[in-house]
Amino acid sequence: MTPLNNMALGASADYVRRANYLPALVERLDLCQAETHRFMLVAHLFDDTMRMIDALAGIMDFDAIIGIPYSSGSDATRTKWQSCYGSIVHCPKTEDDFKETLAAAIQKSFLQCRSSGQKLVIQEVGGYVVELLHERFADQLDLVEGVVEITKQGVWRAEQLNLKVPVLHCADSELKRLEAKRCGETIVRCLDGLSRDLGNSLAGRHAAVFGAGWIGSGVAHAFRRLDVIPMVIDTDPLKVAEARLSGLQAHMSPRELDKCDLIVGAAGRLSITEQVLRQLRSGCMVASASSRRIEIDVDYLETAPSADVLPSIRAFHFQNDTGRGERQICLVNDGYPANFIPGSGSVADEIVELILGELIVLMSDITFYPYEPGIHRITPASEALCTQLWIEQRDQL
Repeated sequence: MTPLNNMALGASADYVRRANYLPALVERLDLCQAETHRFMLVAHLFDDTMRMIDALAGIMDFDAIIGIPYSSGSDATRTKWQSCYGSIVHCPKTEDDFKETLAAAIQKSFLQCRSSGQKLVIQEVGGYVVELLHERFADQLDLVEGVVEITKQGVWRAEQLNLKVPVLHCADSELKRLEAKRCGETIVRCLDGLSRDLGNSLAGRHAAVFGAGWIGSGVAHAFRRLDVIPMVIDTDPLKVAEARLSGLQAHMSPRELDKCDLIVGAAGRLSITEQVLRQLRSGCMVASASSRRIEIDVDYLETAPSADVLPSIRAFHFQNDTGRGERQICLVNDGYPANFIPGSGSVADEIVELILGELIVLMSDITFYPYEPGIHRITPASEALCTQLWIEQRDQL
């Protein structure tokens, strides 16, 4: 019998093969060089993003590639990406630096657009660009063809504005729903790993998940598969009903939080408030599942002294309300998404590439068809095109 490790070595050439999905999608769309447009990318700088950029090389070349600070602000990321794409890559480390870097890049592209008669298309994640365009560049929005967004958070932020540009998105596409489920699994896997690093098991422990949307539900079901006892909280009665009918304990307001060893925010807004944090038992782990640092009242936590327990866990020490002793609240990844902990791994690339394919379709659409200012969802036909090709590519492996 061949040992497993020898089998793995012998089969490695087959095991690492990957469907050439993104280049195949560009070929199927029959894209050619976009001479009337310029492009900018604001993204999490992961390997799958590189594959999208490479698939678009010579067709949609980017003036600037700007990383989100909490996922892409490290020196290692900057070195790696600049070795591939040069000085167009920017990896700001702070939110303030990010905003100024983004503003400078937009202004530079606008100058180039003005002199060449082109228009700018920006692909982004999280709604940063749309807000900045309307805050600082309201008199130059005629140079913007549109913005392509991937997250619900970005769409929600755009909805708060009197939009003067089109925003195309795949944030609530069916493929994004499939990805969100896997994202929930990834978050739980990260939390399970952190718990093991602390010498604990999640099995048999209570957890509360704020938000019963796609990711929150994915987190809750993934918890249950690890024998955690999850409770879901959402203010939407339809989501609560759906959660209950899928076998989850679900409520419209939190209860028995003092039993919980884990709290996860997945509501897309501030959900783990000071009031919630005051109810938690000592040692409770608090994590975010949102695309930004918005779920947890980190400002309240930072009123207490703290110390790092692990590289990705900071423990805050609060005096008990009785004045006797203290309790410890453990914040994961400084309040940023738990699945962005360095080295934790995220959703499998072949799943993420489905969504990147939708972004390519939207970027193509916005260069070919006129869109009015406002929010425009990807069409079912485009979703089907991406999915059919993905299935064909997967079946060839």
